[in-house]
Amino acid sequence: MKQKVIKDYSKEQTQNFVNTIISKHYACEKPSVKYIGGGSFGYVYKVEIPVSPYKLIVKACRVSGMHISEANALNLLGNDTLIHIPTVYFTVDAGDEIPMDFIVEEYVNGTDCFTDFKKLFLTKRTKQKFANNIVDALAHWHSITNEKFGSIDNPEFDSWLDFYNPYAKDILDTALKMHTDGKINDKTIKVMQTAWKNFDYIFSEPIEHASLIHGDLNVMNVMSDSKLNITAIIDPLECRWADKEYDLFQLRNLTGESFKLYDTYKTKYPVSKNVDLKCSFYAVYHEIYCFISSGRHTEFVLKSAVKRLNKELNKAGLC
Repeated sequence: MKQKVIKDYSKEQTQNFVNTIISKHYACEKPSVKYIGGGSFGYVYKVEIPVSPYKLIVKACRVSGMHISEANALNLLGNDTLIHIPTVYFTVDAGDEIPMDFIVEEYVNGTDCFTDFKKLFLTKRTKQKFANNIVDALAHWHSITNEKFGSIDNPEFDSWLDFYNPYAKDILDTALKMHTDGKINDKTIKVMQTAWKNFDYIFSEPIEHASLIHGDLNVMNVMSDSKLNITAIIDPLECRWADKEYDLFQLRNLTGESFKLYDTYKTKYPVSKNVDLKCSFYAVYHEIYCFISSGRHTEFVLKSAVKRLNKELNKAGLC
């Protein structure tokens, strides 16, 4: 597994590209463009213009082709959803004048449910209603199934493990090389190896349906008003036809535990016997995949995931 090729344009350079795209498409001069966030793979800008739709979100994708996969995911999820998904207005392919890919989409009101920490101190009743709405939306997508597993554009695997087993093995093999280079610590690589040795037990229950998953539904990707009335779910990542439980570990990331998202899903909807062990496996391997892909990771998220996987392996008597 290799690191993705990330285009090395600054936020300021990218903002100029956004100005050009929006000015040309909407035939308006000097749009107001403000950087509002981003990560390893892209930058996000809020744009205001004097014509409809007046406010926009523009995402600059630093990895070639990601704008198409994300736009397709937003469209697919938005076709049948209990919670609003932003509308994609158009995409822009990289070219000579604009050397990056872009998604231009609907602006939604609200703030994300991670960085707006005031939401953590709302009443239990309010937070439980919020959790119910999130997991109901997630379970609704999971009820949408496909005959094959894999990408939403080209699902080609007869079973989930036909896809996931070699994918996870590739992550582990790369992680072992990174460990040798001092980039991954002993505790992380040890728990990954122990979990891999018990892969057949962890994934012993059949996964009968290829479910539609969001792929990155943590609190950072839920927008709401100050009272936790949800305005949108945003930013799917590698949305695919998968084991529905591959969507669940993200519910615990960041401040998800404070809203009891994971526990609420397990209370309301059927899960496998090994769900906690599986999700702990998924979480660690996913964080290492992100590290491999981008060259960086969120230390406290990985540390928490490693601790949880070690706990679940011990609980199952596997280490």
